[in-house]
Amino acid sequence: MDWTESFRKAWVVTGLTFRYLLGTRRVIATALLALFPIILTVSLAAARVERFNILLFQDVMIPVFLQVVLIFVALVNATALIREEIDDNTLPFLLTRPISKPALVAYKYAGYLVAILVLVLPPVVVAYGVTEAYGGLGFTADADVLWGFLAVTILGTAAYGALFLFISVLVRRPLAVGLLIGFVWESVVDSIPGDVPKLSVIHYLKTILKDVVAIGPLGGYPTDLSAGAAAGVLIAFSIAMVILSAFVFQQMEFRQKA
Repeated sequence: MDWTESFRKAWVVTGLTFRYLLGTRRVIATALLALFPIILTVSLAAARVERFNILLFQDVMIPVFLQVVLIFVALVNATALIREEIDDNTLPFLLTRPISKPALVAYKYAGYLVAILVLVLPPVVVAYGVTEAYGGLGFTADADVLWGFLAVTILGTAAYGALFLFISVLVRRPLAVGLLIGFVWESVVDSIPGDVPKLSVIHYLKTILKDVVAIGPLGGYPTDLSAGAAAGVLIAFSIAMVILSAFVFQQMEFRQKA
């Protein structure tokens, strides 16, 4: 019966987290940002931009969607998983339930993944479809581009979310630290020579796109990894960050405020 009870707890906490992330006013801003690919492609199609094709789609999606929208959506939501519970003094009540701190971190992270992927994946598919339809092509004409962006969206959501979750249990002001890492480090790291770019998430996301997409702007991107190896690094990184988050959270003590 232990595994049944564990599954029930996981279902409850994951569901609560899912509803919390998609049920507050925060979701308005994040949903609007997540809709950027659709707004962009529909605008380009409506304006009848002559150069609007799958290459332009990639040219815009990589710097704007991957390096701005995805990072911001992950940052705002992942840092709220534990830190807002602490700041709102609701965590002591949650911890009175028969659930361990590491399990709580894992279940909340799972809820984050489901909620954010619900927000960010459909716009990518719709935007790709609009791009192909505008060019008079079939939906699967550039399937490698679609699968590549779906893969990096999922892996980027997981990796950035795990990183920002770790930051949120490590410091009291995770948004400030997350902004520095997400919008400064991840933006400038590609211009640093040597192996330094390997210390960023975006390097592995770009590596996957380079390897998966046959024709795209990342054809000359400097990397010595395959898409599979890059995906493996991101998955391992995500797991490591969640484990570290659970370890740090386990050491924290909380008292209910009067």
